[in-house]
Amino acid sequence: MEQLNTSTQQNVSAPSMPQIPRMLPLKQVVHYTGLSSTTIYDMLDRRSNRYDPTFPVQVKLSKGRVAWVESEVAQWLESKIATARVH
Repeated sequence: MEQLNTSTQQNVSAPSMPQIPRMLPLKQVVHYTGLSSTTIYDMLDRRSNRYDPTFPVQVKLSKGRVAWVESEVAQWLESKIATARVH
């Protein structure tokens, strides 16, 4: 197997690749949060008594298909955990 000689290679930095957000379907959001799909949609509905303006809003990917940004769901969960630890 041929070894690369690092002393002769140029130090060329590759263009930075954009971070592609990981998207979660409703089933995974239900799994990670422990909430039902009904509760999740109630938390998104301003008219509901369960409305939570801090809950991440879904992204419409196509007709009939939505998903949530994984990092936003994780941040929401972390904030809930932090709040629970303070009280």
